[in-house]
This record gives sequence, C-alpha cells and structure tokens, in this order.
Amino acid sequence: MDDMAVEGVAERWVAAWTAGRTSDLFRLMAAAPAIESNLDPDGDFVELMTGYAAAVEGIAVFARTVVERRVALVYDCTLRGETFRLAEFLTVSEAGLITGIRRVYDLDAIERLMPHLLLEA
Repeated sequence: MDDMAVEGVAERWVAAWTAGRTSDLFRLMAAAPAIESNLDPDGDFVELMTGYAAAVEGIAVFARTVVERRVALVYDCTLRGETFRLAEFLTVSEAGLITGIRRVYDLDAIERLMPHLLLEA
C-alpha cells in the first residue's frame, strides 16, 4: 500500500469520526486495533471519539504526514471561540485497515471547555 492509498484511508477516517459515523469507523479498523489515549484509556474509544466530535463546534486537519503506512494528524478544534489541538497517530495495514490508533487530547482545554467528557471517563 503506497502513501496515497494510506492518505485515502486517513481521509475516510477523519470524515467518519468527525461526522460521528461509527459504522464507517468500524469498517476502517482492523479486528483488534491497538488503541492508546490520554483521555479515558479504558473506556469505549469510539464512543468517546464521536462524543468529542459532537461537543466541539469545529474540527479541521491542521497538518497531516504520511510515511510508510503511518499517519500523523494534528487537528484544530474550536469551541466557544477558543482553538485547541488534538494529535492522532494511525498505523494502516497492507490491507488498508487501521491497526493502531494513538490519540493525544489537550486535557487542559477539555477540563475548561468540556468537563463532561472527563466525568464520563
């Protein structure tokens, strides 16, 4: 799988999670992907991810880098006039499925602007 195909997987991933399309997310993920997150590491990852998308007013990809089936994404998220960042790292298999997901949330912004996400965690 070349970088362009991996970039296509990443684009579909971004479109799915930001719109809350969980069925699309599950179609993109391998059967048992490795998942790491600094927000609710033991909870329901997909539920938290789509809840986050629903809680913010806007999400835009600020930067994307693709190297050898690995994708690094940095998002600009906005809520109540404030912009903050979210970083995400994906690993894509040769078959085009996401086998690894690592998310790093801005916990200071979440605590200030979306404390309900911390209470659910």
